[in-house]
Amino acid sequence: MAENGARVAKADDGDRIDWVAAEQSPEFKELIAKKRRFVLPATIFFLAWYFGFILLAGYAPSVMGTSIYEGFTLGYALALSQFLMVWVLSYLYLKRADRDFDPLAEKAAQVAFDAGQKGANR
Repeated sequence: MAENGARVAKADDGDRIDWVAAEQSPEFKELIAKKRRFVLPATIFFLAWYFGFILLAGYAPSVMGTSIYEGFTLGYALALSQFLMVWVLSYLYLKRADRDFDPLAEKAAQVAFDAGQKGANR
């Protein structure tokens, strides 16, 4: 038990969880890979959108000041699109989490719990 003490932590309900087994499980690795495949491109896209807006505002004020409807300028439209983009990306992440991430997280947690129980019974 002493050698396994660094690997196994006690959970709130008295059960044991093997965190190393959780990290090394195929379910956890798949979870991390799937999250990375979503989060990295989404972050790059959002940052490109955001910094593109900043660059346009700083270096093309005449373009940003172009009226698109009765005094509503392209600059206002692009600024408001930042809020819309956050909501869309958040919605897409939540849908992906419900469909892909959460089931994988539950499987990885179960693997860690099962490994911890095996280690505690030794």
